[in-house]
Amino acid sequence: MSSLLGWVGDPSPAAALWLEPYPYPDAGPAGGWLADRYPYVLRILHPAYRGEGCESHRVGWADIAASRGVSVAPGVRFLDVIGAKDPNATLAGVFDERPEMGSLPAELVDVVYGHFDDAVSGLFWDGWGQFLDEPIRGCARVAEGSHGFSYQVVTAARSTEDRAVRIRTPNFWWPADRSWCAATGIDEEDTVVVSADLARLEAVHRDPRLETQLYSR
Repeated sequence: MSSLLGWVGDPSPAAALWLEPYPYPDAGPAGGWLADRYPYVLRILHPAYRGEGCESHRVGWADIAASRGVSVAPGVRFLDVIGAKDPNATLAGVFDERPEMGSLPAELVDVVYGHFDDAVSGLFWDGWGQFLDEPIRGCARVAEGSHGFSYQVVTAARSTEDRAVRIRTPNFWWPADRSWCAATGIDEEDTVVVSADLARLEAVHRDPRLETQLYSR
C-alpha cells in the first residue's frame, strides 16, 4: 500500500474538463496526445516478472529484447518487444508474468509519486471496480464522447488516515498548474508522463529504479 498518496472521489468534474478535447492517450513519437501542450514524453516501462512469491524478480523490457536480439525503440509496444500477437504470451526462461496493465505496478507507485508529488487531480476508468483497494465514493464522472470510456474524477489524499485508493494509479493524473500529465491506458503496459519541463523528466529518467524512455515530439 502506498504511503505517499491516495485518491478519493471529487464531486465536481471541473478539474478534469481541460482533458475533454484529448482522446485515449497515445504519446508515442508519432502520437498526438497532448502534443500541442507538451513536447517531451517520458515512458515508464512496467516490468515483467519471473518466478513466484518471494522468488519473483523483475525483468525489464531491455533484458527481454536482448534475449531476442532486438532493441527497445522509442514508443514500442510490449507485444512487439516479445515478438508475439497473443496478449497473454510469455517467453519461456525469460519471464512468466506479464507487466501490470492499466496502472503502475504496486512496487513502483511510491517511486513515481516521489517524483510527481505535486499531483492533485486524476481520473480512474469506471470499469476497475473490484480491482481497486477502496471504493471511490461521491465522485463526478466524465466520458470520452457519447461512446467513449467513462472515468471517475478523483482528488489527491495525503493523509494516511484517509480511506483512499492507494495500490493503483489513476489512468490520468496531473498537478494544479498542469505542468505535466501522467497517463496509463486501460490496456497499456507502460505509463507516460508528458511535460514542457524537460529537466524534470530528465531527473526521473536518471532514476535507476525505473526503466524509462525519454524523447520529444
